[in-house]
Amino acid sequence: MGRKYQVTHDRFKLEIVRGLLLSEVAFQEIYSKYSEGCLHFSDIGVWVDDKGKSLLYNLKEQCHALYRDKGEKPLHNNQWLLDLVIGSIFHEAMKLRENIYQLEVYRPRYLQYKLRVGKSNYEKDYLQLFERIITKANLGVAEGMEETRSLFQDAMAQLIDLIKENAKNTFLVRFLLENLTLLQKVYGTKRVKEIFNLMFKRGILDAYELAGQSYLQSEHYDLSSTYFLKAHKMDPRRHDLRFFLNFSLGMNDYYKNAYLESLSYFTKLISLKLNGKLKREYLKKVEEVCNKIYSELKEEKGLKAANKASSLADRIRKCYDEVRRVS
Repeated sequence: MGRKYQVTHDRFKLEIVRGLLLSEVAFQEIYSKYSEGCLHFSDIGVWVDDKGKSLLYNLKEQCHALYRDKGEKPLHNNQWLLDLVIGSIFHEAMKLRENIYQLEVYRPRYLQYKLRVGKSNYEKDYLQLFERIITKANLGVAEGMEETRSLFQDAMAQLIDLIKENAKNTFLVRFLLENLTLLQKVYGTKRVKEIFNLMFKRGILDAYELAGQSYLQSEHYDLSSTYFLKAHKMDPRRHDLRFFLNFSLGMNDYYKNAYLESLSYFTKLISLKLNGKLKREYLKKVEEVCNKIYSELKEEKGLKAANKASSLADRIRKCYDEVRRVS
């Protein structure tokens, strides 16, 4: 499986998770309005349609693209079942949409007709026909609401399995961490914690670290520092987390032209014990940055600060040379 294909595959799975969570939250609001007797047809337009402009339509299409359209056989039964449940939710929701439309648009017209109906046979036949249609729509809404709620409950349980199986999907992990509020709306705070424990040996700590590493590799130093800080607070004794936190903070300040703050963070890297090969890779980057800071400050005639950057570059080089000899 090529890298490009894997990235596309991972993004599709992320979109399924995102779409299903958002669709469930939207349905919670729809069900609440239905229970309070204030649900309108306009409330469900963003939730479901057959024109590609709704959450459920897009979710159904994403599922088909991942599991059906390319002829790919799902790896596990629960993935096949999730695709089936999502398709069922969409079709049940479309029926619900039609019944709600009948009640909101045609029921008022039927009631007006009932007041004016004459005595002819065909008028009486129409009256009976309209009564059956409205009664059926009423029953359809009630049954559709309960059936859809039951399907969503099944889907949310299966979604946990999909999330657990994709713990190495960095796009998904980052999304989950950035949307904890959304997760909590669906599963509750306690269950969200359990989900991360199912994904990782050390729960959300490992998720923070994975997100930090992912953002670090793509050079989003502001975001990598955010997640390394969260991980560091949970396990302050780990030198590698402190190293990556200070590296990220230093790089972030460098790109903000906050050179002195950057040098301060880089200085903290020297004494931290870390895997030799990994540490040397990042220390080389720091040496390069320190030399750039030296050149820029020297041109600005900040000789004292420039010399500080040059001195730190020398210390960093000696540090990774020592690491190379030891390893």
